[in-house]
Order: sequence, then C-alpha cells, then structure tokens
Amino acid sequence: MSVKVVILGAGGLVGARMVEDLVQRSTFGVGSPDGPLLLSKIVLFDMRDISADLTDEQRTDARVSCVAGDLTDRATLDAVFAPDGCTRVTVIQLAAVLSGYAESDFDLGMKVNLQGAIGVMDALRAVGDKLGTPCIYLFTSTDYVTAYNATNKANPTNEESFRLSPVSYGIQKACVELLLCDYSRKGFIDGRVGRLSAVLGRPGWSNSISWSYTGIFTQPLEGKDFECPGALPMDRPFPCSDVRNNVAGLLYLASEVRGDDLGHNRVVQLPARSFTLASIWEACQQVAKEEEVAPLGKVTIGELPKDATVKELNVCPAVDISKAVALGLPNEVSIHEIIRDYINVHIKP
Repeated sequence: MSVKVVILGAGGLVGARMVEDLVQRSTFGVGSPDGPLLLSKIVLFDMRDISADLTDEQRTDARVSCVAGDLTDRATLDAVFAPDGCTRVTVIQLAAVLSGYAESDFDLGMKVNLQGAIGVMDALRAVGDKLGTPCIYLFTSTDYVTAYNATNKANPTNEESFRLSPVSYGIQKACVELLLCDYSRKGFIDGRVGRLSAVLGRPGWSNSISWSYTGIFTQPLEGKDFECPGALPMDRPFPCSDVRNNVAGLLYLASEVRGDDLGHNRVVQLPARSFTLASIWEACQQVAKEEEVAPLGKVTIGELPKDATVKELNVCPAVDISKAVALGLPNEVSIHEIIRDYINVHIKP
C-alpha cells in the first residue's frame, strides 16, 4: 500500500516550500482512518523544467521526478497521474494564472484556471475508477471568490459567503470550487479546496494593486524605494497569509482530513490575518532592526504603475477561519515572522 503525490505548479512560491516539506516525509495520509501510507513517489509538475531549482537532497531522492508540460493537455495528465504501482494517487494543484494576469488575458485565465482544473478532475476521476477508490484532489482557491458587497465588507467572509467575485480570476476559481463539490458528491473524486488569502513575500513584481502589501516590505528590505499607490489607504485592512502556514495547512487538508468531515461544501478558508500597509511597514522596520538589515529603502505615497491591470483593491477586508481551526489546521500567521522569513530566505543568503 503506497501513495503517489503529484504537485501541479511545483515551481512557484508555495510549491517550492511544499517540496521541502514532502521530501522529509516517509509516509502520507490519504484521508482515511487506516493511517498513512508509504510515500513512494513525488511528482513535481510545472510548465517549465524545475529540476535545476531543487536542492541536492531533493534531486537525489529516488522518489522525486520532475515533469514539464501543459496542464490543459489530457494525455500529459494521464501520464503524470498514472499510479505507477501505487495504490493511491493524490493531486495537489497550486498552478494558476494569478489575478492580474487572468484579468489582462481572459482566455488564458479561462483555459488554465477553469478548463484546466476540470481536465484535472476528469483525469483523476479515471485514475480512481482504475484503483477502485476516489482519489484525493486538493485545489487551491482564493478569498477573491466572494462578492465584494456591503454584507461581506462589514462581516468576515467564510466558506458559505456568496460567491460573485469582481474579477475574472475569482470567478474562475469559484466555478471550480462548486464543480469540485459536485464531483465529490458524485463520488468521482475526493475533493478538497484550500482557499488562500494573499500570500505575502513573493519575490519580484506583480501587476495588481494588492502586491503593495508585499512590496512595502520586500522592496525596502532589498534597499529599494517603494511608492504606495495614493488610491490605497494605509489603514485599509487586507487578509494575508504566511507561505509556511499555507504549506502545512494544505498538506494537512490533503492527507489528514477525512472527506466526510468536510460535508458537502468541501471548501476550507486557510488561516489568515488582516494587516494594513501601515502595520506592515512598522513591522518591517522593527524586524529589519532586529535582523540587522540596513539601509532600508524609503516608502512614499505615489501612483499605481501604469501597467497594473487590477487597479482597485476589491478583496473583502477580513476572513473567518473557524472551519479551518475546527478541523485542526495550523494557525500560525504573524506579520513579523513573515517578514523575518523573507529576510532569511531572500536577503541574508
């Protein structure tokens, strides 16, 4: 009895941290009281070859293989999902066209975020038919799915909140959430949705106004000046998450939680906290002093870059994480520790 774990989008920020965790494990749960199974195969799938990004330990682990390909190609999925002698196959999908890019290229967002996910569910359904049991499919979604209306602005949103995102990215993710619940109800797959809030600390630049909540500490820590968009109030709360807590939570949701414990609504909002730009910048200065990072770039009020495609912060200001906490998911989200982690991973090495 053994399990094969496939990570779709293993080359991203969350994926790279997830690989670090997985290779340290010898077993992996399958949402069953029978206990964890031998983790015998780990497949890292991405649109590019990520083998050069792996550590020596990861590269020499006989269980690990890297596959580059098109998420929307069924023949590719059939090959990647093949049990290869394992009795269970678990698929974790991190791959997506993110908010700003899905807004600027609607067709690409629909192809990857919606049609691609449907293709994954259909391919995994076929594997489950062969193995005689539904396979676990963990889909990562976003708190962007909920309606940006008066009710949700005044109350923390949760898994039961009305889904009507103001952007294409959120609509595409919401459609998958609903379909995954129905595929699971029908017994085609054992689906779970890990709904993430903004993951702070992504290196580089993103063409969305929400990137300001990352840029306000990553750029000054790199010695670069940062302009906060004047249209974005410094006291505007925004739900944010920690990549390490997300990885721990997603793997817990994929392995330890039983499908029956989720109910018909298979969605779980992972733990997050709402921070303001002012509180993040204050924490940045404090942690930089503690970690002896200097000099810091300046933070000023300016204009949103002209090539930003999402120009309004239309994400609801708070999320309710009570379902995740009740299920036992890890709940460690601190802005100070998010910033400290960024320093240790991206500044000090």
